[in-house]
Amino acid sequence: MQGVKEKAIQLLKDQTVDRVIGWRAGEFFYDLTPSTFTSAEDVEQNFVWSVFSGANLSKYLIAESRKGGKAAVFLKPCDGYSFVQLLKEHRILRETVYAVGVQCGGMCDMERIRARGISGATAVEEAGEDLRIFTIYGEETMKKADALLLKCATCKSKKLVIFDELL
Repeated sequence: MQGVKEKAIQLLKDQTVDRVIGWRAGEFFYDLTPSTFTSAEDVEQNFVWSVFSGANLSKYLIAESRKGGKAAVFLKPCDGYSFVQLLKEHRILRETVYAVGVQCGGMCDMERIRARGISGATAVEEAGEDLRIFTIYGEETMKKADALLLKCATCKSKKLVIFDELL
């Protein structure tokens, strides 16, 4: 299966879209910020898809869909519902958006990891139902379910409701 970052690069390179809305690392590896990418090089260097890509990108399409050209967006199941609502309210121009559906097993909250007494994290990886947390003190593991964002822990539907392409 092609990854999210690789799909973003492909969509820009083959000129399916003019820009991609995704996530960029902030000050820390878990501090991801929604961002617009206009070149494959920028995606290659700065685009991040991880268990911390929890921010809903749909709302960024309100402005982006009116800029001309076409924008790609990656929609998790929960994002798809807000995307559909924004379409119903005519706040997004559908013909200017290329929606890529991304299956999601839930996104994590660094505060919930810290609440388990894990500090000094330098990286987090998914390992099946667990998280491998690399810290300055060594490696820790915990159940991913114990680190989920509240909205993910209470998610009622994992169904992608709208997309142009599914990953």
